Amino acid sequence: MSRGNMFRREFLTKTMLLGVAGLTVSTPRLYGATLEPHSGRLLVTLQAEGGWDVSSFCDPKVNQSGEKEITNWSKTNEIEIAGNILYAPFAKNSWFFQKYHRQMLVINGVDAQTNSHTTGVLHNWSGRNAEGFPSLTALFAARSAPQQPLSYINFGGFSQTGGIIRFSRLDDLQALRGILEPEWQRYDEENKQQVYVRRPSDMARIRKFRNWRLARMLENPQLLHRQRTNLEAYADALESKGSLSRFKDFVPEESEILQDVEVHARQTSNLPRQIQMTIAAFQSGLASAADLYTGGYDTHTDHDSQHDALFGHIADMIDLFWTQAGEAGIADRITMVIGSDFSRTPHYNADNGKDHWPIGSVIVMEQNPSWGNRVVGLTDEGQNAYKINPNTLQRDDANGTIIYPKHVHKALRRYLNLENTSVESNFAFNNTEDFKFFG
Repeated sequence: MSRGNMFRREFLTKTMLLGVAGLTVSTPRLYGATLEPHSGRLLVTLQAEGGWDVSSFCDPKVNQSGEKEITNWSKTNEIEIAGNILYAPFAKNSWFFQKYHRQMLVINGVDAQTNSHTTGVLHNWSGRNAEGFPSLTALFAARSAPQQPLSYINFGGFSQTGGIIRFSRLDDLQALRGILEPEWQRYDEENKQQVYVRRPSDMARIRKFRNWRLARMLENPQLLHRQRTNLEAYADALESKGSLSRFKDFVPEESEILQDVEVHARQTSNLPRQIQMTIAAFQSGLASAADLYTGGYDTHTDHDSQHDALFGHIADMIDLFWTQAGEAGIADRITMVIGSDFSRTPHYNADNGKDHWPIGSVIVMEQNPSWGNRVVGLTDEGQNAYKINPNTLQRDDANGTIIYPKHVHKALRRYLNLENTSVESNFAFNNTEDFKFFG
């Protein structure tokens, strides 16, 4: 499909579906509303925005004689190991890596080539340091389930699409429930009874007028085939015969919605709800990709205490995600990519904080992958990246290259069967080394 046709189709979809705008979304498309649920692979990114300190996480560093202190924990503790993965004895890292090391590939020494948050986010989540390129999740959704109504969900952070698909936000659950169930009932505490938000009789009149109007439009002999197909799909969706109606069977009741949690005194997080809604959307078959988002990692002051809480929180949330995915029976279909803007300096500043540092890490997770329990990439004691041979994945100062975000994205695209497809045709990584991260 040409990009022009895709834009026109999305415009028609948006025009017909303005009623869905209450989701605070770029309106999800309902074209092809009667499609079978998506049952293929699923992709999730977890964006830890602000620049996490991998020297206290998955690329641990100890203090060196004569150099500025890089980590306070290394004054009294040594680097620990889970399987083949080294980690810092900090926050909740021990139980996290001990539990999940077999499910993860750690890629260290990834050079974002910037100390700017804007460029770092752009570079690490699109593989490019220029505007206009889609996220990995956008590419995946456009390839895997482009006609599903919630194919690409984004809860914040980087979400550029390159015009190949639209993303949806599931921030307002009340609005979502109102769309899925217009006559939704709520419990009136004062009068101790169920009441309708919209009376069934009102909805019946609305549906009668809507059906009459659609019938008149479909009777027009000058309708193009594409216009007729869109109108029929729209009518089917509004009659709750289409795929979006499946979501109501998976959206939790208001009393079951997971609440925000306090990360530390200055920050709360809604990651539990993001995870809950993502799992529900995956279960319903309406979604194929999602961006989870959490922030607070830009710790220019009071670094250790904040990062202790932040790393503890992200460990808890990754655990929650895989636990819920397992309970939903979809864990074996999911690939999760975890990363940040960049990392933090290999020393503390005058305010006991750490500033921006371009060399960071990416973690990829799956359930029982053949490539699990591995670390690729290497940095020195001052967290400077070494050159790595793309074929052997070993340090190679003569013939290797620094690992850049484009290498991670190129390998992930190949692994996820996105490389050399129509959705990638305008965004391919040409003349880029192939790193065999996944074998």
